[in-house]
Amino acid sequence: MDFVPLRPEQRQSFDEDGFLVVRDALDQETVGRLTEAGDRLAETFLKKPEVPNRPEYNHLDLRPGLLKEPALFDLVSNSSTVPLVVQLLSPNIHLHSTSLLYKRPSRPDVASFRRGWHRDIRIPRDLGHEALPRVGIKICYCLTDFPEPNSGMTVLARGSHLRTEPLKLRKGKIDPEDVEVCDLKLKAGDAFLFENRIFHTAAPNLSTRVSKVFMYGYSYRWMKPEIYLEPPDHRKCANAGPVTWQLLGGYRDIDTLPWALERWAKRHNVPPKPVPWTIEV
Repeated sequence: MDFVPLRPEQRQSFDEDGFLVVRDALDQETVGRLTEAGDRLAETFLKKPEVPNRPEYNHLDLRPGLLKEPALFDLVSNSSTVPLVVQLLSPNIHLHSTSLLYKRPSRPDVASFRRGWHRDIRIPRDLGHEALPRVGIKICYCLTDFPEPNSGMTVLARGSHLRTEPLKLRKGKIDPEDVEVCDLKLKAGDAFLFENRIFHTAAPNLSTRVSKVFMYGYSYRWMKPEIYLEPPDHRKCANAGPVTWQLLGGYRDIDTLPWALERWAKRHNVPPKPVPWTIEV
């Protein structure tokens, strides 16, 4: 994995907003390969007839088996985005989730599917909304353009990762009024990172084309990955390098140091600050 430094203004933006846009994260050749792979995985969904009054039938959220596609396997350690995740979290991370999200056009007069604001990784259910830690970051890769609102992109509540209470929705409304709701304008090849604490939701696709994205989530290694992520294939990982091996769960014991990314961070002069157990006073 190549090194891309996290610029101070990027860190500040992520810390303040809870998300960060990375323009041209993928070149057009890579977008083409990913689209071909995604369309193969979504073939049944793309061929089935539309059900106008049931928007949930026009939305595909596919999670298992994505890494069997070579193009999607290569995305695990993508050099334009994953180095930023390492610098925002630490080298002690692994892949936590994968998902393919395709949405066919919806009719504007039909209620949108799964318009449910939430935070990821479910830790508020156990810890509440106060003093939540940043423990995971997702990368959303765009395979189609999102030039207008309601084009099928995930909608974010800017700065809500610092919120210490639930979002407040007026009766009959679908969006909160006391936060800035961001429906990002993005092009195919763009990506954005967002952390687990930020409130976000699915948006309808009122465009004339199928919207297509991939999302890869990363978390600390002491967090169990989603159950559908298969154990790493030794034969594939042997040619992928030690960083990909770590990200796919190659170090099964969490007490084993994450050597691959520890060495990568040290080599590029971005090691995490040491946290001592004790200090002399």
